[in-house]
Order: sequence, then structure tokens, then C-alpha cells
Amino acid sequence: MTTTKPWTVEELERNPPEGRWELVDGELVEMAPSGGEASMIGSTVGFFLNAHVRPRKLGRVYAADGGFVLIPGRELLRAPDAAFVRAERLPAGRPSAGFERLAPDLAVEVVSPGDQPAEVAAKVADYLAAGVRLVWVLQPRPRTVTVHTPRQAPRVLAAGDELDGGDVLPEFQVAVAELFA
Repeated sequence: MTTTKPWTVEELERNPPEGRWELVDGELVEMAPSGGEASMIGSTVGFFLNAHVRPRKLGRVYAADGGFVLIPGRELLRAPDAAFVRAERLPAGRPSAGFERLAPDLAVEVVSPGDQPAEVAAKVADYLAAGVRLVWVLQPRPRTVTVHTPRQAPRVLAAGDELDGGDVLPEFQVAVAELFA
């Protein structure tokens, strides 16, 4: 569902409507709640990211309710299912009470049964256009992870493969099967 009244990021921060929303060029786009399987997978990804990031003080990991204003001056707010921002890119001090005004280094999307392929592709395109260096799209069925990076063809990993963090998260590695266990 989308709304017809144009919104700004600031309006959405000050007076959000009920529910969970993203903002795409001034249009509110409602995000349906995730099913149990997708929610569990998103939580598992967050667990593995935090287990790698926190002890090394590499940056911050964000959960599914964290919104990112991807491109300054454009009313584009996305809320990936998990995200990571490197420490050197974080504003000093505590996290913002509002939406983060930067593109994460890693954005993770877990595909729910109601997600349309075109919507997922649009999110990936927005992330990459905003400078996100690594995007993981997890498909619960057939249990694959598609890895997107700028200027390279996507790679599809299956249960027998290892997912790594590339140059965004050096030394991060997890078996794809573990993300769906």
C-alpha cells in the first residue's frame, strides 16, 4: 500500500503513521510484518554480524527497524532487515534518535512470501546507487544468498557455500546453511 500525499523524511520522523514504512521519493510505502521464518533469519544474520563486529569494534549493526536516509536531498528512506556501518563512517557520539543520514556499508534483505521480486530489485538498486558497498538478499526458499556489489554481477550462494564480508567486513565468514538453521 502507498499513500498519495508527498512526505518528507522530517515529517516521517516527527509524526509517523501507525505501522512500518519506507519512503520512496516522497511516497510512503507500507512494509508488511515479516513472517516467522523471515524474522528468524533476519535475527540470525544480526547475531552473526554482531558476534563479528562488536568484539572487534568495527562499527554498528542495525536491526530491521532502523531507517537510513540513503541519499541527501532525496526523500528516500529504506529500512533493511539488517545493516552494518563501519566505525570510521559513524557520526561521533551516540546513534541518532532519528533516522541515520547515511547509506550503510552492508544492507541485508530477507525476502518474505509477500515481497515482490521487482520491489526487492528496486531496494537493491537504491542501496547500490546510494553507495552501499555490499548487499545480501536472503531467499528462505530455496535457501540462497545473492551477493550484490557495485559494478559486478550478482553471485548466488547456496547451502554448501560460505558467505564472507569481502572488504566491507574482513574476516567475516559464515556457512550459508547456518543462516537458515
